[in-house]
Amino acid sequence: MNVEDHTMKYFFVMMRSSLFVMMALLVSQVVYAQQWGDEGELDDVEIDIVKERQITLPKANRNFEKIPPRPSESTRPTFQYDFRPFSFQTPQINAAIRPLKLKQENPSNVYGGYLSAGYGNYASPYLEGFINSKRDKNKLVGAHAYLRNSGKGPVDDKNSGSGASGVSLYGKAFSEYLSLAGELEYESRYTHFYGYPTGTDVSEKDIKQAYNVFKLSGELSNAKNSAFSYQLGGAFSYLMDKYKARETQVDIDFNSAYEVNDESSIGIKAGYTVISRKDEAVEAKPRSLFTVNPSYVFYPVEDLKLSAGIIAAFENDSIDKKDVHAYPDLRASYPLSPSVDVVAALTGGIEKVSLQSLSRENLWLAPNVPVFHTNKVLDFQVALNTRIGNKVAVNGGLSFASLKNWYFYENTEADQSKFTPAYDKGATKRTNFFASLGFTQTETAKFLLRGDVYSYSTDEVEEAWHRPTYKVTGDVSFNIVKKLLIGVNLIAQGGMKAKSYTSVPGEFEVVKLDAALDLNARTEYVVSDSFSVFIQCNNITSNQYPVFLNYPVRGFQVLGGLTWSF
Repeated sequence: MNVEDHTMKYFFVMMRSSLFVMMALLVSQVVYAQQWGDEGELDDVEIDIVKERQITLPKANRNFEKIPPRPSESTRPTFQYDFRPFSFQTPQINAAIRPLKLKQENPSNVYGGYLSAGYGNYASPYLEGFINSKRDKNKLVGAHAYLRNSGKGPVDDKNSGSGASGVSLYGKAFSEYLSLAGELEYESRYTHFYGYPTGTDVSEKDIKQAYNVFKLSGELSNAKNSAFSYQLGGAFSYLMDKYKARETQVDIDFNSAYEVNDESSIGIKAGYTVISRKDEAVEAKPRSLFTVNPSYVFYPVEDLKLSAGIIAAFENDSIDKKDVHAYPDLRASYPLSPSVDVVAALTGGIEKVSLQSLSRENLWLAPNVPVFHTNKVLDFQVALNTRIGNKVAVNGGLSFASLKNWYFYENTEADQSKFTPAYDKGATKRTNFFASLGFTQTETAKFLLRGDVYSYSTDEVEEAWHRPTYKVTGDVSFNIVKKLLIGVNLIAQGGMKAKSYTSVPGEFEVVKLDAALDLNARTEYVVSDSFSVFIQCNNITSNQYPVFLNYPVRGFQVLGGLTWSF
């Protein structure tokens, strides 16, 4: 064998040995790595743990989605709610009253019946009751009856007694789209013509006056909120007095609105009234009044709300030759700031007048009085409404009206204990400045004070008879720990003038009536959820001011009683 062959043989042997060594090293390396993984088994365990997390994690997510109501409940201001009243009530009172409040709000404690009874001086029995069906989302049926009577008055005891009584049945039914309501009423009011001269010998029966009214009414409206809303109502009433006055009245009213979009809407109001009155010297003659009032509400610029419309009226009163009337109906509101708004209106219309409406203002009407509607030719109003926080409101403004055929009460020349309306066939100019202040502390305290100043400029009537030149009204109520309810009411007015006829036929003198100051208060103590006692005091200052010439009111009056809810 030569050297070359020997060399080649040696090379192949070395190559084969090297390959064996390399293969051995590779195999040993793989085996070593596999042995390390088998011994630790970290990869397998880690993989198993990850798989468990992947399986468990969605469950945790689903549970997490169910949990949010709990943190929302825990953030309710229950602790703050209990804390706020502590600034003016002791914690002990809060702890005692909170459970009572929750108990009163329980729907099962909503009572369907109410009865109140009492008695006071001037031989004054009082009785009032309500009865209603229990809560039902589809219907409500109830009845109301009352008796408020004073057998004696400020002049000659029984000769100035007065009172009112009535009973009504009412009901309301609801469906998904409609709401239907109806009511049947009877009312009786009586008084005496006690404005006779002092020392006159009269019989109580001869000077008694009474008004009895029967009324049937109904209403149809949509029960579901929608872009188009409507309300259709109708009423029939019949009035008769103790003598020969009779009056029938039929009313039909329609009110609708359509929302074009969030910033504009269209409205239509319409009404028809026919009144027929008969008296000893008055033949029955229907008086008709039809009004229609279309309007459009929109925002021409940001925050400025305008309502533009027109009022058309058709009537056949004999006092005015013109039967067709048209008036503007413009209204605007604009927020000067988040807490201050300015509002204005320019409008007019026919104000309905009937024997029924006159008798509610003045019970001592003479027979055969003239009755005509009032033509409000123009009525301009502007006011500023201010809110201080969420508890105080301050409002103020003025109004100017031109009123044609407006009426004033005059004592009749033949019998000055009776009155007749005197109509200004020209135009009475009436100006009114007003301001009000209101405060509300939830159910604990409420306060409202309003003042009005009036001025009149008459045309064909000498003075604005029995119209006040100023008036102040105030109401205050307190609810002390839901056990003691206190209410105070104040009425003060003055500047009224009256026509007093002298012994010379046709001649009269102007009499300035004394100012009125009437302070009233009522206190009620809640004994239990269904029982309470009360005491009511009227005309606490015992100011026997005249409401009309020769007609003083009663002095100090007190009435006590109890109420029962069932």
